Amino acid sequence: MATQLETATQIWTYLVNRGWTQESVAAVLGNMQSESGIIADRWESDNVGNMSGGYGLVQWTPATKYIDWAKQNGLVYQDVISQCKRIEWEVENNVQFAHPSMSFRAFTQSTQTPEVLADIFIRYYERPLNPNQPARQTQARYWYNKLKNQITTQKGETTMQCFFKPDGENTVYYFDGKGLTGIVNPDEKNILNTIYKENNGKDMPYISRSDAWFTRLKDVSKRTILK
Repeated sequence: MATQLETATQIWTYLVNRGWTQESVAAVLGNMQSESGIIADRWESDNVGNMSGGYGLVQWTPATKYIDWAKQNGLVYQDVISQCKRIEWEVENNVQFAHPSMSFRAFTQSTQTPEVLADIFIRYYERPLNPNQPARQTQARYWYNKLKNQITTQKGETTMQCFFKPDGENTVYYFDGKGLTGIVNPDEKNILNTIYKENNGKDMPYISRSDAWFTRLKDVSKRTILK
């Protein structure tokens, strides 16, 4: 099982790369720490399989609210990033977050202090019977100080992927870090870029170089990888 710091870093990296402010992510982490210990596969009161109780990083209640959605969207519900994607879906549809004058998207873009945002999150997203829980604000500040301004390169993502176009040619190629393939239809490029952007929060790099440079890239891609 991943450590709390590893999972928090994974969430931080993903959401910051998706355009959230560091303050808003810290606020969410401060709340997750109280809700689940920042453990994705966490059932309320550790009552595993209780679909009427809470589940996950933010303890969606009932658990079916999130688990059914994840299954319908082909996601592994125990996965950290799957749960981040659910939160993103809530942002896009402005659900779960019930602030009277701030949209969920505005929350993700806010640069108010982690403490203020942590208090907003508990009151208008988590909405427990007792919203006066200053420990969440302290925890938000901890995660902000711990993770702020770090390099946010997503662990496990392929970083060599790119589109490549040799100078003087019309064909665009897709390089996946191991091999090259030509793009036949513009829709293919759009689909590949959409998938890459969904995983990385930015467009796939587009590189244009000389034919000689392209030849060297082809040579490398054809060689057997030594193990």
